[in-house]
Amino acid sequence: MGRKAKYTFEQKLEVVLDYQSVKKSAADIALELDMGKRGDNRICQWVNLYKANGPEALKPKEKIHLIQQNLKNE
Repeated sequence: MGRKAKYTFEQKLEVVLDYQSVKKSAADIALELDMGKRGDNRICQWVNLYKANGPEALKPKEKIHLIQQNLKNE
């Protein structure tokens, strides 16, 4: 089993939407969430994942795997 995600899907989605709506900069968001020195890089990664693959890309990999498994079984 993998490690527990530090940020929930909902938190990631809110961060991405705030960043895209230009409400806050990546650095400001990272500071608010106490993400450390490279937090703004992580936020940019989330934004790029979201742009490329939609909100599903922000979900933990375990959930994505289970969803894909359920779709195959239907």
